[in-house]
Amino acid sequence: MKTIKLWFTDFYPGFEPKDNYFLDLLSESYKIELNKASPDYLIYSCYGREFLNYDCVRIFYTGENLKPDFNLCDYAIGFDYIQFEDRYLRYPNFAFYYGQFEQLTKVPKISLQDIHAENYFCNFIYSNSNADPTRDNFFHLLSAYRPVSSPGTHLNNISIPVGERFASDWMFTKIDFQSQCKFSIAFENSYSPGYTTEKIMHAFISNTIPIYWGNPDVAKDFNPAAFINCHDYESFDEVILKVKEIDQNEELYLSMINEPAFKNNAIPDNLKSKKLLEFLQQIFNKDKTNVGKRPLHGAAKNYEKNLKDLLLTKKKYLKIRKFYSFLLPSKEKS
Repeated sequence: MKTIKLWFTDFYPGFEPKDNYFLDLLSESYKIELNKASPDYLIYSCYGREFLNYDCVRIFYTGENLKPDFNLCDYAIGFDYIQFEDRYLRYPNFAFYYGQFEQLTKVPKISLQDIHAENYFCNFIYSNSNADPTRDNFFHLLSAYRPVSSPGTHLNNISIPVGERFASDWMFTKIDFQSQCKFSIAFENSYSPGYTTEKIMHAFISNTIPIYWGNPDVAKDFNPAAFINCHDYESFDEVILKVKEIDQNEELYLSMINEPAFKNNAIPDNLKSKKLLEFLQQIFNKDKTNVGKRPLHGAAKNYEKNLKDLLLTKKKYLKIRKFYSFLLPSKEKS
Protein backbone atom coordinates (compact mmCIF):
# COMPACT_ATOMS: atom_id res chain seq x y z
CA MET A 1 0.00 0.00 0.00
CA LYS A 2 1.08 3.58 -0.66
CA THR A 3 2.39 5.46 2.39
CA ILE A 4 0.75 8.78 3.20
CA LYS A 5 2.44 11.32 5.48
CA LEU A 6 -0.54 12.92 7.17
CA TRP A 7 -1.45 15.18 10.09
CA PHE A 8 -4.57 16.76 11.60
CA THR A 9 -4.98 20.14 13.23
CA ASP A 10 -7.53 22.77 14.32
CA PHE A 11 -10.23 20.22 15.19
CA TYR A 12 -12.73 20.39 18.05
CA PRO A 13 -11.71 19.68 21.68
CA GLY A 14 -11.21 15.97 22.25
CA PHE A 15 -10.37 15.14 18.63
CA GLU A 16 -7.71 12.44 18.53
CA PRO A 17 -5.26 12.56 15.57
CA LYS A 18 -4.34 8.93 16.19
CA ASP A 19 -7.90 7.61 16.36
CA ASN A 20 -10.60 9.12 14.16
CA TYR A 21 -12.98 8.52 11.28
CA PHE A 22 -10.53 9.69 8.60
CA LEU A 23 -7.84 7.27 9.77
CA ASP A 24 -10.27 4.36 9.93
CA LEU A 25 -11.41 5.04 6.38
CA LEU A 26 -8.00 5.73 4.84
CA SER A 27 -6.30 2.77 6.53
CA GLU A 28 -8.25 0.48 4.22
CA SER A 29 -6.29 1.82 1.23
CA TYR A 30 -3.09 3.40 2.57
CA LYS A 31 -0.36 3.00 5.11
CA ILE A 32 -0.69 6.15 7.21
CA GLU A 33 2.36 7.81 8.71
CA LEU A 34 1.26 10.47 11.19
CA ASN A 35 3.84 13.23 10.91
CA LYS A 36 3.17 16.45 12.78
CA ALA A 37 6.44 18.13 11.83
CA SER A 38 6.45 17.67 8.04
CA PRO A 39 3.34 16.02 6.59
CA ASP A 40 2.67 15.86 2.86
CA TYR A 41 -1.05 16.29 3.54
CA LEU A 42 -2.85 18.19 6.28
CA ILE A 43 -6.52 17.69 7.17
CA TYR A 44 -7.63 20.68 9.22
CA SER A 45 -10.85 22.09 10.60
CA CYS A 46 -12.25 25.44 11.74
CA TYR A 47 -11.36 25.66 15.43
CA GLY A 48 -7.94 27.31 15.05
CA ARG A 49 -5.39 28.75 12.65
CA GLU A 50 -2.48 26.37 13.15
CA PHE A 51 -2.92 25.17 9.55
CA LEU A 52 -1.32 28.42 8.33
CA ASN A 53 2.02 27.09 9.58
CA TYR A 54 1.92 24.19 7.12
CA ASP A 55 2.97 24.52 3.47
CA CYS A 56 1.82 21.05 2.40
CA VAL A 57 -1.40 20.08 0.65
CA ARG A 58 -4.26 21.34 2.84
CA ILE A 59 -7.65 19.61 3.05
CA PHE A 60 -10.27 21.58 4.93
CA TYR A 61 -13.12 19.84 6.78
CA THR A 62 -15.91 21.61 8.63
CA GLY A 63 -18.66 20.36 10.90
CA GLU A 64 -19.85 23.95 11.34
CA ASN A 65 -21.79 26.29 9.07
CA LEU A 66 -18.68 27.80 7.46
CA LYS A 67 -17.71 28.13 3.82
CA PRO A 68 -14.34 26.84 2.60
CA ASP A 69 -11.74 29.45 1.69
CA PHE A 70 -10.13 28.01 -1.41
CA ASN A 71 -7.41 30.66 -1.25
CA LEU A 72 -6.15 28.84 1.86
CA CYS A 73 -7.02 25.20 1.16
CA ASP A 74 -6.38 22.93 -1.80
CA TYR A 75 -9.47 20.80 -1.18
CA ALA A 76 -12.49 21.00 1.09
CA ILE A 77 -15.25 18.87 2.62
CA GLY A 78 -18.33 20.71 3.82
CA PHE A 79 -22.09 21.20 3.71
CA ASP A 80 -22.65 23.51 0.77
CA TYR A 81 -24.10 22.45 -2.57
CA ILE A 82 -21.25 23.80 -4.67
CA GLN A 83 -19.23 22.52 -7.59
CA PHE A 84 -15.58 23.45 -7.88
CA GLU A 85 -13.58 21.20 -10.20
CA ASP A 86 -12.26 18.24 -8.18
CA ARG A 87 -11.60 20.38 -5.12
CA TYR A 88 -14.82 20.03 -3.15
CA LEU A 89 -17.11 17.35 -1.71
CA ARG A 90 -20.39 17.85 0.10
CA TYR A 91 -20.30 15.33 2.92
CA PRO A 92 -22.34 16.49 5.96
CA ASN A 93 -20.99 15.73 9.39
CA PHE A 94 -23.80 13.36 10.44
CA ALA A 95 -22.43 10.86 7.90
CA PHE A 96 -19.19 10.72 9.93
CA TYR A 97 -21.07 9.06 12.81
CA TYR A 98 -20.96 5.89 10.72
CA GLY A 99 -22.18 3.47 13.39
CA GLN A 100 -25.25 5.56 14.14
CA PHE A 101 -25.64 6.51 10.50
CA GLU A 102 -26.00 2.86 9.49
CA GLN A 103 -28.38 2.42 12.43
CA LEU A 104 -30.91 4.72 10.78
CA THR A 105 -31.96 1.90 8.46
CA LYS A 106 -32.55 -0.46 11.41
CA VAL A 107 -34.68 1.63 13.79
CA PRO A 108 -37.46 -0.63 15.14
CA LYS A 109 -41.13 0.04 14.49
CA ILE A 110 -43.16 1.87 17.13
CA SER A 111 -46.44 0.47 18.45
CA LEU A 112 -49.38 2.08 20.22
CA GLN A 113 -48.10 0.60 23.45
CA ASP A 114 -44.74 2.31 22.91
CA ILE A 115 -46.46 5.68 22.51
CA HIS A 116 -48.30 5.24 25.81
CA ALA A 117 -45.01 4.39 27.53
CA GLU A 118 -43.34 7.70 26.55
CA ASN A 119 -42.80 10.01 29.50
CA TYR A 120 -42.36 13.37 27.79
CA PHE A 121 -44.00 15.37 25.03
CA CYS A 122 -40.98 16.98 23.34
CA ASN A 123 -37.31 17.67 24.05
CA PHE A 124 -35.00 20.62 23.42
CA ILE A 125 -31.36 19.68 24.16
CA TYR A 126 -28.82 22.44 23.62
CA SER A 127 -25.86 24.11 25.30
CA ASN A 128 -25.20 26.84 22.74
CA SER A 129 -26.92 30.10 23.67
CA ASN A 130 -25.45 31.97 20.69
CA ALA A 131 -27.49 30.25 17.99
CA ASP A 132 -29.96 31.88 15.65
CA PRO A 133 -32.79 33.28 17.90
CA THR A 134 -35.23 31.28 15.77
CA ARG A 135 -34.41 28.19 17.81
CA ASP A 136 -35.28 29.71 21.18
CA ASN A 137 -38.35 31.42 19.74
CA PHE A 138 -39.77 28.12 18.57
CA PHE A 139 -39.05 26.51 21.95
CA HIS A 140 -41.13 29.16 23.72
CA LEU A 141 -43.95 29.03 21.15
CA LEU A 142 -44.28 25.24 21.36
CA SER A 143 -44.04 25.35 25.17
CA ALA A 144 -47.22 27.45 25.18
CA TYR A 145 -49.06 24.38 23.82
CA ARG A 146 -47.42 21.74 26.04
CA PRO A 147 -44.29 21.90 28.24
CA VAL A 148 -41.12 21.16 26.26
CA SER A 149 -38.42 19.45 28.33
CA SER A 150 -35.00 21.11 28.17
CA PRO A 151 -32.39 19.09 30.11
CA GLY A 152 -29.39 20.81 28.48
CA THR A 153 -27.51 23.77 29.93
CA HIS A 154 -29.34 26.23 27.67
CA LEU A 155 -32.90 27.11 28.77
CA ASN A 156 -32.72 24.27 31.27
CA ASN A 157 -36.05 23.46 32.92
CA ILE A 158 -35.69 19.84 34.02
CA SER A 159 -33.15 18.19 36.34
CA ILE A 160 -32.19 15.23 34.19
CA PRO A 161 -28.44 14.95 33.50
CA VAL A 162 -27.42 15.18 29.85
CA GLY A 163 -23.71 15.16 28.96
CA GLU A 164 -21.97 18.40 27.95
CA ARG A 165 -21.17 18.82 24.25
CA PHE A 166 -17.79 17.17 23.45
CA ALA A 167 -17.95 15.08 26.66
CA SER A 168 -17.33 11.40 25.99
CA ASP A 169 -20.92 10.42 26.78
CA TRP A 170 -22.83 13.41 25.42
CA MET A 171 -24.44 11.58 22.50
CA PHE A 172 -25.55 8.60 24.54
CA THR A 173 -27.15 10.56 27.40
CA LYS A 174 -28.85 12.81 24.87
CA ILE A 175 -30.29 9.94 22.83
CA ASP A 176 -31.35 8.12 25.99
CA PHE A 177 -33.49 11.07 27.06
CA GLN A 178 -34.81 11.68 23.54
CA SER A 179 -36.05 8.11 23.39
CA GLN A 180 -38.52 8.95 26.18
CA CYS A 181 -40.15 11.72 24.11
CA LYS A 182 -42.71 11.86 21.30
CA PHE A 183 -41.04 14.76 19.47
CA SER A 184 -37.60 16.36 19.25
CA ILE A 185 -36.83 19.97 18.39
CA ALA A 186 -34.02 19.38 15.90
CA PHE A 187 -33.05 22.94 14.98
CA GLU A 188 -29.61 23.83 13.63
CA ASN A 189 -27.72 26.75 15.16
CA SER A 190 -28.09 28.67 11.88
CA TYR A 191 -29.89 28.63 8.57
CA SER A 192 -28.06 27.65 5.39
CA PRO A 193 -28.80 25.44 2.35
CA GLY A 194 -27.00 22.12 2.84
CA TYR A 195 -26.19 22.63 6.52
CA THR A 196 -27.59 19.50 8.18
CA THR A 197 -25.89 18.14 11.32
CA GLU A 198 -26.44 15.16 13.61
CA LYS A 199 -29.49 16.70 15.32
CA ILE A 200 -32.12 15.22 13.01
CA MET A 201 -30.25 11.91 12.89
CA HIS A 202 -30.28 11.58 16.69
CA ALA A 203 -34.00 12.32 16.75
CA PHE A 204 -34.61 9.51 14.25
CA ILE A 205 -32.37 7.03 16.10
CA SER A 206 -34.19 7.70 19.38
CA ASN A 207 -37.55 6.99 17.73
CA THR A 208 -39.01 10.45 18.06
CA ILE A 209 -40.47 12.67 15.35
CA PRO A 210 -37.99 15.42 14.50
CA ILE A 211 -39.27 18.99 14.18
CA TYR A 212 -36.56 20.33 11.89
CA TRP A 213 -35.27 23.78 10.89
CA GLY A 214 -31.95 24.86 9.37
CA ASN A 215 -31.32 23.42 5.92
CA PRO A 216 -34.22 24.23 3.57
CA ASP A 217 -33.07 21.36 1.34
CA VAL A 218 -33.00 18.77 4.13
CA ALA A 219 -35.43 16.56 2.17
CA LYS A 220 -32.56 15.83 -0.24
CA ASP A 221 -30.94 13.87 2.60
CA PHE A 222 -33.93 12.49 4.53
CA ASN A 223 -37.42 11.16 3.88
CA PRO A 224 -39.80 14.16 4.08
CA ALA A 225 -42.65 11.89 5.23
CA ALA A 226 -40.71 11.01 8.40
CA PHE A 227 -40.42 14.43 10.03
CA ILE A 228 -41.96 17.89 10.39
CA ASN A 229 -39.99 20.22 8.16
CA CYS A 230 -40.50 23.83 9.29
CA HIS A 231 -39.39 25.00 5.85
CA ASP A 232 -42.58 23.53 4.38
CA TYR A 233 -44.76 26.00 6.33
CA GLU A 234 -45.44 29.72 6.07
CA SER A 235 -45.01 30.33 9.80
CA PHE A 236 -44.24 28.65 13.11
CA ASP A 237 -47.90 29.00 14.01
CA GLU A 238 -48.66 26.60 11.16
CA VAL A 239 -45.89 24.25 12.32
CA ILE A 240 -47.34 24.14 15.82
CA LEU A 241 -50.80 23.41 14.44
CA LYS A 242 -49.24 20.43 12.63
CA VAL A 243 -47.51 19.26 15.81
CA LYS A 244 -50.82 19.49 17.69
CA GLU A 245 -52.59 17.49 14.98
CA ILE A 246 -50.03 14.70 15.10
CA ASP A 247 -49.80 14.76 18.90
CA GLN A 248 -53.57 14.36 19.27
CA ASN A 249 -54.01 11.69 16.60
CA GLU A 250 -52.38 8.36 17.46
CA GLU A 251 -52.96 6.90 14.00
CA LEU A 252 -51.29 9.89 12.35
CA TYR A 253 -48.41 9.78 14.84
CA LEU A 254 -47.81 6.07 14.22
CA SER A 255 -47.86 6.65 10.47
CA MET A 256 -45.12 9.29 10.62
CA ILE A 257 -42.95 7.73 13.33
CA ASN A 258 -42.77 4.45 11.40
CA GLU A 259 -41.63 6.07 8.16
CA PRO A 260 -37.95 5.27 7.43
CA ALA A 261 -35.43 8.07 7.88
CA PHE A 262 -34.28 7.63 4.27
CA LYS A 263 -36.48 7.27 1.21
CA ASN A 264 -37.02 3.54 0.56
CA ASN A 265 -34.98 2.93 3.73
CA ALA A 266 -31.77 3.13 1.69
CA ILE A 267 -28.75 5.33 2.45
CA PRO A 268 -28.28 7.77 -0.47
CA ASP A 269 -25.14 7.03 -2.51
CA ASN A 270 -23.75 10.54 -1.99
CA LEU A 271 -23.75 9.99 1.79
CA LYS A 272 -21.94 6.65 1.83
CA SER A 273 -18.37 6.44 3.12
CA LYS A 274 -17.32 5.20 -0.32
CA LYS A 275 -18.00 8.69 -1.69
CA LEU A 276 -15.67 10.30 0.86
CA LEU A 277 -12.98 7.67 0.27
CA GLU A 278 -13.11 8.23 -3.50
CA PHE A 279 -12.72 11.98 -2.99
CA LEU A 280 -9.67 11.51 -0.76
CA GLN A 281 -8.19 8.88 -3.05
CA GLN A 282 -8.24 11.21 -6.03
CA ILE A 283 -6.16 13.60 -3.91
CA PHE A 284 -3.66 11.11 -2.55
CA ASN A 285 -3.24 9.27 -5.85
CA LYS A 286 -2.34 12.40 -7.80
CA ASP A 287 1.20 13.07 -8.95
CA LYS A 288 2.86 15.43 -6.43
CA THR A 289 3.36 18.05 -9.12
CA ASN A 290 -0.40 18.21 -9.80
CA VAL A 291 -1.93 17.75 -6.37
CA GLY A 292 -1.60 21.32 -5.09
CA LYS A 293 -4.53 23.54 -6.10
CA ARG A 294 -4.48 26.71 -4.00
CA PRO A 295 -2.71 29.77 -5.47
CA LEU A 296 0.72 30.30 -3.90
CA HIS A 297 1.78 33.57 -5.50
CA GLY A 298 0.57 37.09 -6.19
CA ALA A 299 -2.43 38.44 -4.27
CA ALA A 300 -3.14 35.05 -2.69
CA LYS A 301 0.34 34.97 -1.16
CA ASN A 302 -0.19 38.45 0.32
CA TYR A 303 -3.65 37.43 1.55
CA GLU A 304 -2.23 34.54 3.57
CA LYS A 305 0.72 36.60 4.82
CA ASN A 306 -1.65 39.28 6.10
CA LEU A 307 -3.62 36.65 8.03
CA LYS A 308 -0.43 35.32 9.61
CA ASP A 309 0.68 38.85 10.54
CA LEU A 310 -2.70 39.58 12.16
CA LEU A 311 -2.52 36.40 14.22
CA LEU A 312 1.06 37.16 15.27
CA THR A 313 0.07 40.69 16.32
CA LYS A 314 -2.82 39.29 18.36
CA LYS A 315 -0.53 36.78 20.10
CA LYS A 316 1.96 39.52 20.96
CA TYR A 317 -0.83 41.74 22.29
CA LEU A 318 -2.24 38.97 24.50
CA LYS A 319 1.24 38.16 25.79
CA ILE A 320 1.92 41.81 26.70
CA ARG A 321 -1.57 42.21 28.20
CA LYS A 322 -1.03 39.15 30.39
CA PHE A 323 2.39 40.44 31.53
CA TYR A 324 0.94 43.81 32.57
CA SER A 325 -2.37 42.46 33.85
CA PHE A 326 -1.58 43.64 37.39
CA LEU A 327 -2.01 47.21 36.13
CA LEU A 328 -5.49 46.60 34.71
CA PRO A 329 -8.69 47.36 36.65
CA SER A 330 -10.19 44.18 38.11
CA LYS A 331 -13.09 44.33 35.59
CA GLU A 332 -10.74 44.19 32.60
CA LYS A 333 -8.71 41.32 34.04
CA SER A 334 -11.72 39.04 33.69
